[in-house]
Amino acid sequence: MGRTVPTFRMVVESFGWEWNEFKRALRTIDQEAFDELINHARQHAAAGGNISNPNPFEPIVMSILVEHEKTLRKLREYVERDHP
Repeated sequence: MGRTVPTFRMVVESFGWEWNEFKRALRTIDQEAFDELINHARQHAAAGGNISNPNPFEPIVMSILVEHEKTLRKLREYVERDHP
């Protein structure tokens, strides 16, 4: 039988579990932020699955950065529009 390749979504979930000890050592507010970062990676699971990268950390971090860039753009637009 062939080897089953996990989906990128499964890789993201596994990543979240692997970092669970780190997360538990964080303050509550930081734990919430950590969960939000993992959710950013989940939102881009389809894109992450299109990369044949042996290191899943890179597409996970890129997914997080994409969401942060979107947030920065929204904040810039708000500041430029409402607070020139």
